[in-house]
Amino acid sequence: MAVVALLAAGCNPPPEVADAGGPGDAAGADLGIPDAAGAVDAPAFAWRAVAPCPLARFEANGTVVNGELWVLGGFISRALDVTTQVDIFDPAAETWRPGPALPGAQTHFGVAAVGGDVLVVGGFYGNLVSRTAEVWRFTAADATWQAGPPLPAEQEAFAWALMGNLFRVAGGLGPDGNTDTGTHLVWDVTTTGPWTAAAPLPNPRNHGGGAATGGLFYAVAGRHGWNENSGDDLEVHAYDPSTDSWAARAPIPMARSEIGASTSAMSDGRILVVGGSLSGIIPSDDVLVYDPTADAWSRLPPLPGPRKGTVAARISDRIIVTTGSPTSTDPAADTWIGCCF
Repeated sequence: MAVVALLAAGCNPPPEVADAGGPGDAAGADLGIPDAAGAVDAPAFAWRAVAPCPLARFEANGTVVNGELWVLGGFISRALDVTTQVDIFDPAAETWRPGPALPGAQTHFGVAAVGGDVLVVGGFYGNLVSRTAEVWRFTAADATWQAGPPLPAEQEAFAWALMGNLFRVAGGLGPDGNTDTGTHLVWDVTTTGPWTAAAPLPNPRNHGGGAATGGLFYAVAGRHGWNENSGDDLEVHAYDPSTDSWAARAPIPMARSEIGASTSAMSDGRILVVGGSLSGIIPSDDVLVYDPTADAWSRLPPLPGPRKGTVAARISDRIIVTTGSPTSTDPAADTWIGCCF
């Protein structure tokens, strides 16, 4: 099925993907078998359900703030009704509490944590009816949202990441809200702006993932236009700010989109990608790990169920996955913890 889908999309089949181990372990998950010295390895990686998100949703966004996972906005119905609700998951207590409601876009925005502050960039208001260039910053010091320097033009569904003090966005939907753009913009979050331009993404696309690690900014997969049936792309590009240039990296196993909130850099330098929408609008249960040093992909055990538009992040030695859609338009509240990694 995977090879057929890729050939139908005009792509070559991906190379075999290995199982992912923990940091420094290329052999896959440990099985709890004593070694020659009598020591016992860590148990195999496994998923378990915990308290669901207070509000079922999909295509929400997420970021880790002081060791907790914030889930922001999203679609809450098959009719694509939206919410401004923010919920915060404490992985230590495995409980939820309310966060500050969004002041602007509810979906398709970029988000990042700067200390205890939260940045929200661009996106759509409502049922994909209104685009915005707004930038908002939730300041932990006074617990309010403050307007930041807007993007030069409306942009959404882009790859994004915070690299040191620089917030980067690349790709996404262009000025008409339908066609792809390669626009790559940068903002120093320690200033009041403005955004500046950098080398554009070579293969413009939207609804992919973004991450920053090892001094590089990665744009992972995505799709072309609104064609979720056959427009998904498996390309991965890495941007080097020292040369202002992009380079192709190993493509993701199977083209996919709807991974903006489930793609992130981990503390060990690898990149995590969870779920997504495969060609034919098929939600995926994949849990994938990219190693920039080896330029290679590996797998962890799949999710308990398929999810597109899910929120995921690694916190300490655990992976938290919450919300998303198991069908394409039905919101879910399930929250799973994968341990240990």
